[in-house]
Amino acid sequence: MIGTELTTFITGLNGGATIDPTLLAVLINTAKTIIEEERPWMVLRKTNTSLSLSTSDTWQTAKSISGITDFANFYGEFPIRLFDGTNQIQYYKQIPFDRRLEYKDVSNTFCYDENAGNLYFNGVAPFSGTAYLNYSAFTSDITGTESTAIWSPFQSRFVPLLGYYAIGIHKGAIDYDDVVKQMLPENRAVMMSLKNALETWDAKRQQTIIEGNDPESLHDYPRSGAINIYG
Repeated sequence: MIGTELTTFITGLNGGATIDPTLLAVLINTAKTIIEEERPWMVLRKTNTSLSLSTSDTWQTAKSISGITDFANFYGEFPIRLFDGTNQIQYYKQIPFDRRLEYKDVSNTFCYDENAGNLYFNGVAPFSGTAYLNYSAFTSDITGTESTAIWSPFQSRFVPLLGYYAIGIHKGAIDYDDVVKQMLPENRAVMMSLKNALETWDAKRQQTIIEGNDPESLHDYPRSGAINIYG
């Protein structure tokens, strides 16, 4: 679905009445933010490889992630891995930034200065390499005037959910009347059904990555005696 199609859909839900373009964009993006922050969607998971570590780096060496413009948060027990390009991998676990001094000599840990957007890796890197940073992203703002696909990480069939959210906010808080009072419950029911379908779609993808997971072994595949490998 493209932006103009979503706008047409919302206008239809609004009884054919248009909504101020600025207000409409705010309503759509409010809906988008609510949905994206409700769970760690699989389709929003990404890996960035723009940073590198060197053996000369110290716990005071700042690594800016300002270039990752869609960064929302880290995910996973070890969200950063250092890779030498061949076979060596080091795993890094995040520790609180306010415990930075206590962990400054503890290798395989890092902290994140949220305010400045900088990473600090503790201890000394065992080798120089590329940092593979796993993070959850947020999507670009939607204006409703795009002639290209919007909210593209999600399948097009789920994009109407943004419209139901947006018109629900508009009708329930801005343009409420007796007619709207009768229509809101039905629109809300459709919206929740579509949202449940989206969550089920995502849950299936979440399950796929843990079906063959062995919680007792990080590297061995498969571990002898593991009971949850291949079901």
